[in-house]
Amino acid sequence: MLARFRRVATGAVVGIIVGLIASHAASQEPSPSGTKEQPQPPVTEAPPTLPTPGLPMASYPLTLLGLLGPPAQRGPVTLTPSIGVSEEYNDNVDSDNRHRRSDFITDFSPTVTLSVYRPSYQLNAGYSFSAALYAEGTRPNEAFQSQNLVGSGLFRLTRGLTLTVADSSAFSRSDTNRVAVQGFSTGRQESWSNTFGPGLTWQMTPRDSLTLNATYGVLRYLGAGTGADSDTYGFQSSLSHAFTLRFSGTVGYGFTHLSLRNEPDSNTHTPTIGFGYKLTPTLSASVSGGAAVTQLAGATELSPSAAASLVQQFSFGSASLNYNQGIGVAGGFGGTTNTQSVSATLALSTLLKGLLVVLGPTYTRSESVSSRQGGQVDVWAASMSLAATYQIARLVSVFGGYTFLFQRTGGSSSTQADVDQNVVRFGLQFGYPINFD
Repeated sequence: MLARFRRVATGAVVGIIVGLIASHAASQEPSPSGTKEQPQPPVTEAPPTLPTPGLPMASYPLTLLGLLGPPAQRGPVTLTPSIGVSEEYNDNVDSDNRHRRSDFITDFSPTVTLSVYRPSYQLNAGYSFSAALYAEGTRPNEAFQSQNLVGSGLFRLTRGLTLTVADSSAFSRSDTNRVAVQGFSTGRQESWSNTFGPGLTWQMTPRDSLTLNATYGVLRYLGAGTGADSDTYGFQSSLSHAFTLRFSGTVGYGFTHLSLRNEPDSNTHTPTIGFGYKLTPTLSASVSGGAAVTQLAGATELSPSAAASLVQQFSFGSASLNYNQGIGVAGGFGGTTNTQSVSATLALSTLLKGLLVVLGPTYTRSESVSSRQGGQVDVWAASMSLAATYQIARLVSVFGGYTFLFQRTGGSSSTQADVDQNVVRFGLQFGYPINFD
């Protein structure tokens, strides 16, 4: 299994951190001087046709959290090997309310990150694994308890044409909610996931732009447990027109194919229409919606699809509020489900030199699209994550985090998994940046 995961992780490293870097880099580009300012489309939230988006900021592993901060390297290429030592308290190590056990866990986390910044292309990537020692013996000590790989890349082919790619991989021997992008837990089980997404943005005219994105997401659950395997294939297109400097409209089309274990596959077509509005120079809003037409087991199901976002930029960071409704899988619960999520993110990246803080509460609910489906899904979860890292010296950083998960399943759900879990972790990370000119 580890060999298989390593192959996936190695193949993915060329991609992974792009979505965040791309948006950050775009927001930093100055407008051309000496020419009349042309209307540019306000940034709009992508239509909810891709059920497995890239890794949210609040879900980054603590040892790789520094990838979200502003670049601190002195050269265009920086390779940073490091080692982290941390202590964790988990009050529900089995993620099962029926058999609650707590433990103190000591983690040793070798990590390596790579940052490349050039005028025409950028690459950020990081890999980390953890060896775990359990003080109370609730689980056997593991040399490879978990692994994470995240990365992204951006390449400007021409002034108006940009290619992006992002990838995230996660492996855990126990915590399924840390692997599933949706954040749902199906209890203690070995699992791994990978989400890969290339994209293209073409600024066709000063007023018109075309965005194309694809995604492939895989979830695998091994050994004893109830997690359901799934593969997600998605495609999304969006055409935007700027009516004014502050107002733009979008039309889009998305397609999602879900391949599920022990259940029929499904295809979903999602046409959308929306708009974006720049309320102030630092505050942007977007709304899009449409109908999700799902073909499942010879029947056609119709459900709403919508997305809305509010993004505020500060001199010291950013804050966002997002709502999404679309068709996808419910993590290890599987099934073709109608999923709604509400999330908020507060990122403080320049409040204090060397300090990065990310706060992210999320509410997600998934229900089966049809009552005729063999395996019924009815689950909701509320979670909150707080993560911080602070560079106290050139080669030393201190990090800490707290995560909370409250999950409940309805009586109609084929898999029952109620979870209340609190996890606190803090530690030190020692790294040596190697700069290349």
